[in-house]
Amino acid sequence: MSKGWVNTQKLLEEMGEGVLEAGKKALAEGAEMVVQEAKNRCPVYKGSDHRVVPGALRDSIRAVKKKGGAEYKITADAETQDGLKYGRLVEFSPRINKPFMYPAMDAQRDAVKDRIVEAVKAAVRRSK
Repeated sequence: MSKGWVNTQKLLEEMGEGVLEAGKKALAEGAEMVVQEAKNRCPVYKGSDHRVVPGALRDSIRAVKKKGGAEYKITADAETQDGLKYGRLVEFSPRINKPFMYPAMDAQRDAVKDRIVEAVKAAVRRSK
Protein backbone atom coordinates (compact mmCIF):
# COMPACT_ATOMS: atom_id res chain seq x y z
CA MET A 1 0.00 0.00 0.00
CA SER A 2 1.28 3.42 -0.84
CA LYS A 3 1.21 6.22 1.67
CA GLY A 4 -0.94 8.31 -0.69
CA TRP A 5 -3.55 5.58 -0.92
CA VAL A 6 -3.79 5.31 2.87
CA ASN A 7 -4.26 9.07 3.19
CA THR A 8 -6.94 9.04 0.51
CA GLN A 9 -8.73 6.19 2.24
CA LYS A 10 -8.61 8.03 5.57
CA LEU A 11 -9.87 11.21 3.92
CA LEU A 12 -12.76 9.34 2.31
CA GLU A 13 -13.66 7.69 5.61
CA GLU A 14 -13.62 11.02 7.46
CA MET A 15 -15.51 12.75 4.69
CA GLY A 16 -18.05 9.94 4.61
CA GLU A 17 -18.89 10.30 8.29
CA GLY A 18 -19.23 14.09 8.06
CA VAL A 19 -21.34 13.83 4.94
CA LEU A 20 -23.52 11.15 6.49
CA GLU A 21 -24.09 13.23 9.63
CA ALA A 22 -24.91 16.32 7.55
CA GLY A 23 -27.39 14.29 5.52
CA LYS A 24 -29.03 12.89 8.65
CA LYS A 25 -29.32 16.34 10.20
CA ALA A 26 -30.89 17.73 7.03
CA LEU A 27 -33.26 14.76 6.88
CA ALA A 28 -34.35 15.43 10.47
CA GLU A 29 -35.00 19.07 9.59
CA GLY A 30 -36.90 17.96 6.50
CA ALA A 31 -39.03 15.58 8.54
CA GLU A 32 -39.98 18.48 10.82
CA MET A 33 -40.91 20.54 7.75
CA VAL A 34 -43.30 17.77 6.70
CA VAL A 35 -44.70 17.53 10.24
CA GLN A 36 -45.44 21.27 10.31
CA GLU A 37 -47.02 21.16 6.85
CA ALA A 38 -49.19 18.20 7.89
CA LYS A 39 -50.27 20.00 11.07
CA ASN A 40 -51.21 23.05 9.01
CA ARG A 41 -53.28 20.90 6.64
CA CYS A 42 -54.82 18.61 9.26
CA PRO A 43 -58.56 19.09 9.74
CA VAL A 44 -59.75 19.83 13.27
CA TYR A 45 -62.84 17.89 14.30
CA LYS A 46 -65.91 20.10 14.70
CA GLY A 47 -68.54 17.38 15.07
CA SER A 48 -70.61 16.31 18.04
CA ASP A 49 -69.01 12.92 18.80
CA HIS A 50 -67.84 13.33 22.39
CA ARG A 51 -65.22 10.57 21.95
CA VAL A 52 -63.11 12.75 19.62
CA VAL A 53 -61.06 15.56 21.14
CA PRO A 54 -60.85 18.52 18.73
CA GLY A 55 -57.24 19.06 17.64
CA ALA A 56 -56.03 15.69 18.93
CA LEU A 57 -55.23 14.41 15.45
CA ARG A 58 -53.23 17.52 14.59
CA ASP A 59 -51.41 17.34 17.93
CA SER A 60 -50.52 13.66 17.37
CA ILE A 61 -48.54 14.31 14.18
CA ARG A 62 -44.84 13.69 14.76
CA ALA A 63 -41.65 12.41 13.17
CA VAL A 64 -40.22 9.16 14.53
CA LYS A 65 -36.50 8.58 13.94
CA LYS A 66 -35.56 5.14 12.59
CA LYS A 67 -32.31 3.46 11.55
CA GLY A 68 -30.13 5.88 13.50
CA GLY A 69 -31.60 8.93 11.80
CA ALA A 70 -31.26 7.62 8.25
CA GLU A 71 -35.04 7.27 8.00
CA TYR A 72 -38.08 8.98 9.52
CA LYS A 73 -41.66 7.87 9.81
CA ILE A 74 -44.27 10.63 10.02
CA THR A 75 -47.26 9.49 12.06
CA ALA A 76 -50.68 10.79 13.03
CA ASP A 77 -51.89 8.31 15.60
CA ALA A 78 -54.62 10.04 17.59
CA GLU A 79 -57.18 7.84 19.30
CA THR A 80 -60.77 8.40 20.27
CA GLN A 81 -61.50 8.19 23.98
CA ASP A 82 -62.52 4.56 23.51
CA GLY A 83 -59.25 3.62 21.74
CA LEU A 84 -60.02 3.85 18.00
CA LYS A 85 -57.05 5.17 16.02
CA TYR A 86 -58.53 7.43 13.39
CA GLY A 87 -55.68 9.15 11.53
CA ARG A 88 -55.86 6.70 8.62
CA LEU A 89 -59.63 7.10 8.44
CA VAL A 90 -59.31 10.84 8.00
CA GLU A 91 -56.46 10.48 5.50
CA PHE A 92 -57.91 7.73 3.30
CA SER A 93 -61.68 7.52 3.78
CA PRO A 94 -63.62 8.66 0.70
CA ARG A 95 -66.46 9.57 3.03
CA ILE A 96 -64.36 12.00 5.08
CA ASN A 97 -62.17 13.03 2.12
CA LYS A 98 -59.71 15.23 4.07
CA PRO A 99 -56.21 13.94 3.28
CA PHE A 100 -53.43 15.89 4.96
CA MET A 101 -50.34 13.66 5.29
CA TYR A 102 -49.69 12.79 1.65
CA PRO A 103 -50.43 16.34 0.46
CA ALA A 104 -47.98 17.62 3.10
CA MET A 105 -45.28 15.24 1.90
CA ASP A 106 -45.94 16.19 -1.71
CA ALA A 107 -45.80 19.91 -0.87
CA GLN A 108 -42.48 19.61 0.97
CA ARG A 109 -40.78 16.94 -1.18
CA ASP A 110 -38.64 19.31 -3.26
CA ALA A 111 -37.72 21.54 -0.30
CA VAL A 112 -36.63 18.52 1.75
CA LYS A 113 -34.64 17.11 -1.16
CA ASP A 114 -32.96 20.49 -1.75
CA ARG A 115 -32.12 20.81 1.95
CA ILE A 116 -30.43 17.41 1.99
CA VAL A 117 -28.53 18.02 -1.25
CA GLU A 118 -27.24 21.39 -0.04
CA ALA A 119 -26.22 19.97 3.35
CA VAL A 120 -24.31 17.13 1.72
CA LYS A 121 -22.61 19.48 -0.76
CA ALA A 122 -21.56 21.78 2.09
CA ALA A 123 -20.21 18.83 4.08
CA VAL A 124 -18.18 17.65 1.09
CA ARG A 125 -16.76 21.17 0.62
CA ARG A 126 -15.84 21.36 4.33
CA SER A 127 -14.09 18.01 4.23
CA LYS A 128 -11.73 18.96 1.40
